[in-house]
Amino acid sequence: MLINPQQRKTNNLFYNNICFIVCMFCVLCLLTALYFEDAKISENKVTLKKEYVYGPIEINDKSQVYRIKAHFSGTNSSNYISGEVLNKDKDTLYEFGKDLWQEHGYDDEGEWTESDRNMVVHLTFSEKGTYYIQLNNEDDNSNTEISISKQRGSYIVHLQVGTICFLLVLLFWVFINGTWVKEKLTVLNDKLEEMSDDDD
Repeated sequence: MLINPQQRKTNNLFYNNICFIVCMFCVLCLLTALYFEDAKISENKVTLKKEYVYGPIEINDKSQVYRIKAHFSGTNSSNYISGEVLNKDKDTLYEFGKDLWQEHGYDDEGEWTESDRNMVVHLTFSEKGTYYIQLNNEDDNSNTEISISKQRGSYIVHLQVGTICFLLVLLFWVFINGTWVKEKLTVLNDKLEEMSDDDD
């Protein structure tokens, strides 16, 4: 069955408009993710010594997200930060952790510096109950600052939905505009070959 060229053009315009609307939805999801990433209800900052216990965290009908940020300020040293989520009896439910470090020195090319100073962990409490967050320092020093904040929501779902929808609509857009994409790629390839010939 032959499709009228004008009808094909109308169909492509309709589908491109749909793609544009979905892209706007993806942008909205990403902006919402950015909002929830930084939207805090409350925040508690401490300098981590050997051990720190945060809580109790009371979860009733609504799930709650907590964000833990750690920053290591030591020089030419490292510090392993370990964390545990505890229940009301202070029994461990699960663990997390990261090695934070900083190194610098000199070689033939001059001074160099390498580091991984930050840890960010998002904890979602979805089941009703009482919880605690326990953080432990590998060394008894004051080189690590801890921030525990109660978030307004989780950014992860919005980020995942926005990313997946964008990838799907991109594939669909390439599919319905395949001829136009091929023409543009051909023109680009010809220009690159001309530039290569000019360099020779």
